[in-house]
Amino acid sequence: MRKKAHFFALLSFFFAACAVITVNIYFPERDVKEAYKALEKELMTPGASGKGIPEEQQSDKPGNRSGAPAGKPESSWRFGLTSAAYAQEPGLADKISEIVKRMPDVVAAYREMGARLPDIDRLRSSGTVGEGKDGMLVVREGVLSPADKALVDRENENRKTVIRGMAKAIIRLNRLPENQENLSQVTPQAVEQFASIRRDEAKKGWWIQEPGGNWVKK
Repeated sequence: MRKKAHFFALLSFFFAACAVITVNIYFPERDVKEAYKALEKELMTPGASGKGIPEEQQSDKPGNRSGAPAGKPESSWRFGLTSAAYAQEPGLADKISEIVKRMPDVVAAYREMGARLPDIDRLRSSGTVGEGKDGMLVVREGVLSPADKALVDRENENRKTVIRGMAKAIIRLNRLPENQENLSQVTPQAVEQFASIRRDEAKKGWWIQEPGGNWVKK
């Protein structure tokens, strides 16, 4: 009986030792918002073609996706004060932007959004679509033509790519693995900042959805 109790005690200790500690990921809201704006200004401008983006930053190299030093395995146990260190770091928005610009799919999404911006503005100005609280375009009035529906669907897909890229950038900034648990923690905050910019930059007469869910005309 004593041996059995000893065995279960050892087993419990083993599982406790292997448990993954949930880490609260540092999310610099102000810097993320600034990074979003800088990326939009640079990558959505007509004719933008990677100018200012170093060649080595235009590919998302596998094997070092978390931003940790190459050759060192990721650990589930986190030690140190990463959040405190980044909290006082100057130029953090620029650093976040540079991480995002290493993601070809996100860069491509920004450029596609820039190319269709006049059509999206047309739909927003007509009141047909509005800016949802989740950062996506939402049909507000009437029925979209097949061509316009395709535009809105593609725009929302691009926006999801951009938001996902920002979430990944913050995870890499914290030197953590890009697993589903970490993405689930960071993505809502990335959505919130992206949607906030859409509301802030909406023109007079556009429909916007407030965080609480109410729709208002700006």
